[in-house]
Amino acid sequence: MELFELATLGAVVHESAMIAELDLEIVNALQINPRAEWSRIADALGLSAPTVARRWNILAEQGLAWITPSPGQRYLSAGWSAFIQLSSMPGDSEALIQRLCAEPAFGTVSMVTGSHDIFMDCFASSHEELMDIVTGSFPRLAGITDREVVFVTKLYRQASEWRSGTLEPARARMVSTESKSAPAGYAPDPLDAALLEELANDGRASWAELGAACGVSPQTARRRVERFLAAGYMTLRCDSSTAANRGLREVTLMLNVPAQYVDDVGHYFATQSNCRLSAQVLGTQNLVVTLWVRDYLEAQAYERDLADRAPGSSVISRQAVVRTYKRLGHLLDESGRSTGVVPLPLWTAQ
Repeated sequence: MELFELATLGAVVHESAMIAELDLEIVNALQINPRAEWSRIADALGLSAPTVARRWNILAEQGLAWITPSPGQRYLSAGWSAFIQLSSMPGDSEALIQRLCAEPAFGTVSMVTGSHDIFMDCFASSHEELMDIVTGSFPRLAGITDREVVFVTKLYRQASEWRSGTLEPARARMVSTESKSAPAGYAPDPLDAALLEELANDGRASWAELGAACGVSPQTARRRVERFLAAGYMTLRCDSSTAANRGLREVTLMLNVPAQYVDDVGHYFATQSNCRLSAQVLGTQNLVVTLWVRDYLEAQAYERDLADRAPGSSVISRQAVVRTYKRLGHLLDESGRSTGVVPLPLWTAQ
């Protein structure tokens, strides 16, 4: 009887591990192609479309994974962004972070190690709006003792381009999309902004649901969304809770690189598989790089490589994330699960 019970327990554990691995494969497929048809993902995974949809719905309902709009490579031609570091009074950090999370313009809010307590990014639909946020938001927030703002001037890699690598390359290719030439630039309008807000709540909402929410036909909703995605103004990104990150730790390096090397170094980091962000900025530093590492010593290896590639470079600061409270508009609990969303003002709806 004991042997039978042990065998049964082993089968249950094995089945549970397989389900967890399946969930990770679904998340990886949606990192590659966030709005891929369920049938396409099912074909790549050797499953049925209803099974894949059911598994995703469970992940989404539990806040374990979600899809949300994210700035694209062309975003800076239509919107504005900055990184902000804050220091706070001892004991005030938690209350301050909760207030920061409630501000729509602050997309990601994290508690970090280093010379500042809080690191966050900021989005605005215009330069004037960004200046208003930078100059007007902080006087209303108690507990801040120091702040540093740097403006994003060029993007080499964004978190939406990061992949977990769970899928085998052949399966990953089955769900990937073909690259197409970007359409000519245009001015996003209030309908685009409204569609983005709906996608923030559910990045896989159907065209009919998006159209109904914005008062247009499904065909118009699809045409508009596909247009701003193809143009590179926006992209869609699949994020997941820390449970799916398998021990990865987030580290950000603030670098000052000689001007003649900054593009090469920015592109170099962008090619690294564990790079979440590589951006040129205007501030004391001129390059911000975020890496997901398994061991903090990996960051030192990159610093040694940087010294060889770009002599004269310096590391202005190093930050390890203690906890992320908000990621690209999604409010997170202690396990990194999404508990709600505060849509970002990526484009003005007025």
